Amino acid sequence: MQKTQVNSQERDALSQLHLVDNSECEAHSSDTLTKFVEQYNAEQIEQEQQATIHALYRQNTQDEIAILKSQLDAEKRFTAQLQDQATQDAIDLNRAAKAVENGVKIASQTTALNNTIASLQSQLKTAQEKVQELNQLNPKKLKEQIKRVKEATKKAQARCDKLELEAKEYRKEIAHLSDQRTTAVNKVIELKHKLEKNTGTGLYHNGEHHLTIWPQKTKMQREDGTQFEGRSLLYLHKSGRASLIAHDPKNGAQLCAAPKGGLRPSKATLDFAQNWLRQVNEVQNGIITDADMIPVNFNAQLQPAE
Repeated sequence: MQKTQVNSQERDALSQLHLVDNSECEAHSSDTLTKFVEQYNAEQIEQEQQATIHALYRQNTQDEIAILKSQLDAEKRFTAQLQDQATQDAIDLNRAAKAVENGVKIASQTTALNNTIASLQSQLKTAQEKVQELNQLNPKKLKEQIKRVKEATKKAQARCDKLELEAKEYRKEIAHLSDQRTTAVNKVIELKHKLEKNTGTGLYHNGEHHLTIWPQKTKMQREDGTQFEGRSLLYLHKSGRASLIAHDPKNGAQLCAAPKGGLRPSKATLDFAQNWLRQVNEVQNGIITDADMIPVNFNAQLQPAE
């Protein structure tokens, strides 16, 4: 910055502003003018510095707004995909539960059929023993009785054969349902593992500092406008304040900038948190049920992490 130079004419004009007789103040006019010029230059420098600071502040604010908008878009996409996945998972689990229920019913029916077959076989054996006993008696007197016994034995054998075929079919169906049940159990295990990986889980604890796995991918924007995306960790201080730590392939781990004015949840957000926490802590004694895990999604564009 160039300092202002004052010529003799300007010096005479400035001296007139003080309404002082030049003949009386001639000895001090030079010092007064010098001080005035120095003060004027200092004020100009200060004004330019303030303008520079304000410009930098506006630029930083715009960058933070862009980053927050990017994070909001990612949250919207994640929630939409998570909701679709939850719906599909619920359908799969309902099918698995139905298959298991049908398997239990068929197993019960098969047990009853096996018991019936055993009873008929016992009756058949008894009838055959009676026929042998009757053959040892007078054939003329027992001819009709033997005929009836043989007919009853034939019917019993036919029914026994029929039940054997039915039992064989039931065994095949039980084997099929057993395979379905195994598939369903594996699906449940897979979903549990996936839920554990996509749910905030304590990962690191050291004094006042804690890290938790964040259950989704986050997209961040650098100062030059380029973006990067990946999984993140949630940093939590013992004071209760938190922020995401994202991995920038160019610059390493980076703590996300705080929003302008600090964290200020909306009234709707605080009301939802109050109702959820009261239900879980006071009514359910800290136990979280499936109903408590149902998301309330107003951001349909959020995508879950793969």
